[in-house]
Amino acid sequence: MKPTLPVFAALGLTAFTIAPAGALSVYVEPTKAFADFSVYIESTKAFADCVVYKEPTKAFATLPQHWYFESTKAFADRAIYFEKTKAFADISIAYTDTKAFARCKVPIPHKK
Repeated sequence: MKPTLPVFAALGLTAFTIAPAGALSVYVEPTKAFADFSVYIESTKAFADCVVYKEPTKAFATLPQHWYFESTKAFADRAIYFEKTKAFADISIAYTDTKAFARCKVPIPHKK
């Protein structure tokens, strides 16, 4: 259980909350066993579970479909593994260049 301060407790936040609940910074794990979930990169946006926008900084990754890619696993919210076969992946994603077109049809898996 995380310690809370009275001001934060009234708002339902912990003292250690830095990013919004939907924020997602990811680290690309080279080994599937150490990843929280596996991802398949879809060639078309229509068939993807999530259309992801790559954020330039972690501060702007405020929605589950806006991902910031970390270079260090310790700073990431989730570790992902890029799967080559769609059947073995937990979710499929496609990238978009437009922030407004990012969306998710399914919830992002939790940590293992």
